[in-house]
Amino acid sequence: MARKFAKKVLAFAPETTYGSDAISGGTPSYVLGREVTITPMAGENTSLEYDDGKLGNSPEIATEIYVTLEFGCDLSGSGTANTPAPWAELAEACLRTATVDTTPAQVTYALDDDNTASNTFYFYIDGVLHALVGARGSVSLSAVAKQFPTMKFTFTGLFVKPKAQGNPAASFAAWKTPLKVGVENTSCTLDGANVKLISLEYDQGNQVAHEEYVGHEEVMITDYQPSGTIVLEAGSLSGFDPFTVAQSGEAVAFSLTHGVTGNKVQWKTDQLQLGRPTYAEQNGTLTYSIPIRPVGNGDQLITS
Repeated sequence: MARKFAKKVLAFAPETTYGSDAISGGTPSYVLGREVTITPMAGENTSLEYDDGKLGNSPEIATEIYVTLEFGCDLSGSGTANTPAPWAELAEACLRTATVDTTPAQVTYALDDDNTASNTFYFYIDGVLHALVGARGSVSLSAVAKQFPTMKFTFTGLFVKPKAQGNPAASFAAWKTPLKVGVENTSCTLDGANVKLISLEYDQGNQVAHEEYVGHEEVMITDYQPSGTIVLEAGSLSGFDPFTVAQSGEAVAFSLTHGVTGNKVQWKTDQLQLGRPTYAEQNGTLTYSIPIRPVGNGDQLITS
């Protein structure tokens, strides 16, 4: 009987020892994901390139095997102001560290150059289990007016041979219903002033490498280069002049806040460079499309 593409379940757990299965025998968390895709045998093959007096291909052998996993999920809070969101441990394996504060009641997910967190993932797809251990990756964010804000994760992990196993009974109770981006639940400031934001796209841009040496194999995050784009309504230049800001190279403050208490998320930075703006239109309204470049490691995700 044919297997069903839609019968997919994704589980994860943080590792205490790098590359050691953190789910086997334990209780994993489940991702209420979208568009989950896996490359079960990524890597390179190497041809043997024999000079054997014959035309055609020489045999080739897999000389590198690892796994890549991509999925989206809702950018939302936990339901309690100072409790980490259900995606917190996913973000930690992307070089962010969660800090719980009581005054104010919030959780801050800050970039941390020294973070070494990793996850084990189990991806079930209608009767087959694909596992990856030692997984680290990167994250991007999207907030578009009249849509739900989303996160997209991309992970690379060490290969584990797939095996036959049925889908588990997953619980998604930790995931809260998202709220649409718009006038009721969302606000945005740029350089200290309120702006009419149409969309924010942010990519943390982690440089993720699979390395294998004699006696050692690891997925490492070696650098990050965040980038993105904001689209704003183009008001009068006396209110906001993106051309002058782009020309000067001045870094300005930016904050996008979305949701309600307990289910509120914020992305902010005090060091955002604006690139060269271009014009576009939204239903006949003039807009700016502006590339953004967060400087250093100062951008933060916050739930409250």
